Amino acid sequence: MNRITDYPEEIRIAFFDLDETMTAVDTDFLWARWRLKNSLRGVADLLRLINISRLYYSHRLTEEKYARYHLSRARTMTPGEYRETARRFVREAGRKHVYPPMRDTLQMGREKGIRNVMITAQDEVIAAAFAEALGFDACIASSYRIENGRFADMDRPLVFRDGKVVRAGNYLAGEGFGFDECAFFTDSRNDLPLLEKCRFPVVVNPVGELRSLAGRKGWPVLTPSLEK
Repeated sequence: MNRITDYPEEIRIAFFDLDETMTAVDTDFLWARWRLKNSLRGVADLLRLINISRLYYSHRLTEEKYARYHLSRARTMTPGEYRETARRFVREAGRKHVYPPMRDTLQMGREKGIRNVMITAQDEVIAAAFAEALGFDACIASSYRIENGRFADMDRPLVFRDGKVVRAGNYLAGEGFGFDECAFFTDSRNDLPLLEKCRFPVVVNPVGELRSLAGRKGWPVLTPSLEK
């Protein structure tokens, strides 16, 4: 199926990953490609992405290396410049790569009074631009520390692997909910810790180990496409 048509009655929060869950393409790749067309810094962004992608797909990407990747990109701008550039990126390039069935799933949740929350390892600036454009109720993303008006470091843990469980748990505690009231949509095997915690785990276009695991556990599998 390409979208969820209903939730278990206990669900109050629906968490959604961003990259290749809401979007058909990795947003770091979309950013690098867009920057190549719009900035002389696009080449540097693409080279950083090639290096981080090599680490990711060989399962050697660590939290510290991912933090350095985000910081090296963000530090080329002031926080204000980066936020405005990210909004422009989503308007011009990012939105066209969002799966229509996932938009439908967000709308169905709104109609049922379910809170839609983006939760992503993407940095808070690009993630917030997508979340705003798509009408999410909240956004949990890898966040920066700013000193003297510049990006200085990133908060730990990043919203990555077990850190995603920590940050989701902090959010739920602050809002008065528990994992047994949550759905979670993701394409990534890195998100298994959070999938295992939530009452209603849903995998999106899974491959390999995640597809096999979803089959064994009976988790719903969505196969959205960009075709309307």
